[in-house]
Formats: sequence, structure tokens, C-alpha cells
Amino acid sequence: MENRKDKRLGELNDVLIKYAGQALKAAPDGGINAYTHDISVTGARICTKLDFPIGYVIRIGIDLKRTHQSLSVDGEVIWIRKSKNGKHFDIGVKFLHIVPDTFLPLIKHIYGKQAGIPSSVS
Repeated sequence: MENRKDKRLGELNDVLIKYAGQALKAAPDGGINAYTHDISVTGARICTKLDFPIGYVIRIGIDLKRTHQSLSVDGEVIWIRKSKNGKHFDIGVKFLHIVPDTFLPLIKHIYGKQAGIPSSVS
């Protein structure tokens, strides 16, 4: 049984990971390409080539495929494990939202099509 309180959307979205305070040393352009396995309004499971320590804060750029939106949000790594193929890492990231810049686009992305959420909020 899952202990999650928020709906998760199983979806592959392109992700660019950066350290929130400075560029990562392992990437020449300061970013790591990754992708989401699933996403919710509070966090995501991300597959990446690098492992990150628990508690590490990263800046995440996500291209939300279904709604064609780009999202930039800071997140804290709350768990990590090696992927089944042993070549990548799955990291659990809890979003550190700045409402409404990140929270509302995620609500629209995850719930919008099914619940009739308006595409713009005034």
C-alpha cells in the first residue's frame, strides 16, 4: 500500500537538474539531463546518471509533455536507489514550491484534463 497523499501521474518528462546554489561539477554546462518516471504536485521520481545525497537541494527544469509547459522548481532529494539496470539512479524529490509559479501549472498538468480546471487563473 502506498503512503502518498497526492495523485501521481506516471509520465516520462525531460528534466535538466542543477544545484540550486551553483553549477554541478560533473556537467560541463552545469546541468544533468534526466527524466521523470512519475510526477505529482508535491514531487517526482527522477531517473539520473548521478546520485545525489539525501537532503541535497537541486533546481529542476521539467518539460511537461502533456500540457506543453516548462516548469522550473527547486526540490530536495528525500530518497535515492540504484535503478534496476544498475546504470542509473532513481531519486525521490520533494518540490519546494514558490506559489503560484510552480504549484498551479502542476495542478493543471495533473488534474486539468480530467477535472475541467481552467487553463488560466486570474
